[in-house]
Amino acid sequence: MDITYYITYDSPVPYRNINIYPVTVKDYIYFNSYSQCLQLKKDEIPNPAVITMSELDYIFYATEQDVNSQPYLYWFDRLLALCIKDDDTFENIEESLKRYGYDKNHKARFTIGKEVYTAKDFEEIKNIISQQNLVELPDKTISKEVRESLEKAMEYKNKLSGTHSGTFEDYIISLSIITGWKLDYIYSMSIRKFVKSIRRIDNLIHYKIYLSASMSGMVEFKDKSFIKHWLVNLDSEDKYNDVSMDLDAIKNKVSLESAKG
Repeated sequence: MDITYYITYDSPVPYRNINIYPVTVKDYIYFNSYSQCLQLKKDEIPNPAVITMSELDYIFYATEQDVNSQPYLYWFDRLLALCIKDDDTFENIEESLKRYGYDKNHKARFTIGKEVYTAKDFEEIKNIISQQNLVELPDKTISKEVRESLEKAMEYKNKLSGTHSGTFEDYIISLSIITGWKLDYIYSMSIRKFVKSIRRIDNLIHYKIYLSASMSGMVEFKDKSFIKHWLVNLDSEDKYNDVSMDLDAIKNKVSLESAKG
């Protein structure tokens, strides 16, 4: 389903009998917690029965196993309430959770209104919500071992640089300072537009710095393509691009720095 038009203009995406709305910055804290139910890595669990499950079935299964540490079903219910803006239907949590159950073949399903939704619908809804709100889904083309190595490389790089990501509040304040936008306006932005604004501004700042340094004649970049225009497509960037080239080199540098200390 191509939802380019809807996500471009922050319009609700129609799916069957519901409209799925983009979440705003003001609800990001809740959304960030609930959206964990969309980022499951069940295929990494060494259990054939789990691997062959649909994600919706696994959400039911994991919640039934340990509702305290893995309340995926609760999170999905709250996520739906947030994204389809149906507060009346979802207001009573205990009643709301009754919409989830199994069909005669013991396959997970849920209802919204009089409509029954299956595991296939869950996948469609997951993809819509993820695109609307820039949720990073697990890359199933990368093996567990490779992903863990890349994550370690990112940790090493952050350790070397001594930098730590700012809080979400820091990002809000930074965007307000650099643009002059009022905080209330930023709170009303969709998460997607907020994140894209932060990325674009960061890219513009670096573009100006690199371009100025190059034109001054004081600095020469061996790779001329290093300076990318500030309007270049940022969506295609590889999350692990900075660390995937040479993990061993990063490890060696960390060891060297430790030895010096």
